[in-house]
Amino acid sequence: MTFLFSVSSVFAQGPKVVVVGAGLAGLTTAYRLQQQGLDVHLYEARQRVGGRILTATVGGYDTELGGMNFCDGGEATNTRKLIEDLGLELIESKVRISHLYFDGEQFLSESAMLKEKVDPVELKTKLDKLKKTSQNMREVLDNLFDRNDILYKTSEVKLAGFEGGSVDKLSSHYVNTLYYMLLGGIAPVHQENLIDFATIKGGNSLLTETLAQLLGDRVHLNYPLTKVSKGKNRAYLLTFSDKYQEEADILVLAIPCSIYTDIVFEVGIIPEARLSHIKEVQYGENAKVIIPFAKAPEDLTTIVTNRVVGFFDAAGTILTVYYTGKASHFDKNSFEDVFRQEVPMLQKRFGSALIVSLLKPTYAKDQPFMLYDTVVGYSWPNDPYVKGSYAYIAAGQEKVLTEITNDQSEQIKTLFAPIDRHLYFVGEHTSTLLNAAGTMEAACESGERAARMIVKSANGQ
Repeated sequence: MTFLFSVSSVFAQGPKVVVVGAGLAGLTTAYRLQQQGLDVHLYEARQRVGGRILTATVGGYDTELGGMNFCDGGEATNTRKLIEDLGLELIESKVRISHLYFDGEQFLSESAMLKEKVDPVELKTKLDKLKKTSQNMREVLDNLFDRNDILYKTSEVKLAGFEGGSVDKLSSHYVNTLYYMLLGGIAPVHQENLIDFATIKGGNSLLTETLAQLLGDRVHLNYPLTKVSKGKNRAYLLTFSDKYQEEADILVLAIPCSIYTDIVFEVGIIPEARLSHIKEVQYGENAKVIIPFAKAPEDLTTIVTNRVVGFFDAAGTILTVYYTGKASHFDKNSFEDVFRQEVPMLQKRFGSALIVSLLKPTYAKDQPFMLYDTVVGYSWPNDPYVKGSYAYIAAGQEKVLTEITNDQSEQIKTLFAPIDRHLYFVGEHTSTLLNAAGTMEAACESGERAARMIVKSANGQ
């Protein structure tokens, strides 16, 4: 039986809050709690803060190996407010998305085929039916196109690039994403091919680094969490990899679901069924490769192949290539061999516009603001602290990952509802912004919401 009680009535001096995970969600939570005068400490497994936000300077240009566009989820209301509060500056622009499909020999216009084969009304009707009868996005595509059709192939790769999972794994929940892709856009929040684009001047890592600086000595790096046990007086006892232990009256888990399998949870900390569902949340197979250009090519139409999809920044001087599926699992030893397979295609498409040799790519270091003078790549599936790019809804997980409930006047995902108002879950996977799933806005929203709820509990509300 669960007994709800006022946190402030139990901890007369105020509760000690421990946030585990210093990505954007965890940093936002800790910062907002600090602003309200709570005793909060933040523990991070890496030697840096920022999680999946990782700025690099490539060929003289600031760019992102992780989260890039704050508008990926739409308006980005929460993130914009946080950025404004911190006095940081956004660079905003419009980016036109268009692709050529490379079949191994020639480049074929995807947009021409979309105009020829796609009727919006008929497509919407068909997709609405397929959403109900299909288990995954592979079945949806199989009912729309022949597997040799170029639109089948481009849709397959773009879905994997935007939503994270392969079409065999992606739930039919994502038919709306496919609908707008086939109309020339990207997703429900980017319905046309001209999308809003926003990054922080100086790099997105400035956001997370600034938050860490404001938290000061309350940020503790190189502390991977290994065990959560019951402590004294209903507190949590946290054990980290070096055997260091810390107690928390309120615990905030700001870590990806993919990491829960690395942590031992004492029986009763999280109900067994919930913990099982959390561990089953799937993460995308996406890696990023950044290619700098001396000057923008005359034609910014980029490329889709059977395993990568690319797009330019607003200036046309940085080409970001998303690797999907198995190809995204490269490391510093295999990156050059993996990337070499794209070199002939890139040379054929862009020729002398390329600023650097494509033959000496570099695998990025897990540190922000590193300088690179050549092509650079980073694999999120091979990152031990996340094991993937961002969470997605796999086939069969539609209800458990979209069910919403109310607590403390806040809407929350039922799976990630607080436990006894002492254990909270934050991160992009917990956000109720279902059209912004997997984005920096989703991470920020979850942190803002959790902080509000914890403050209410601490004040006896």
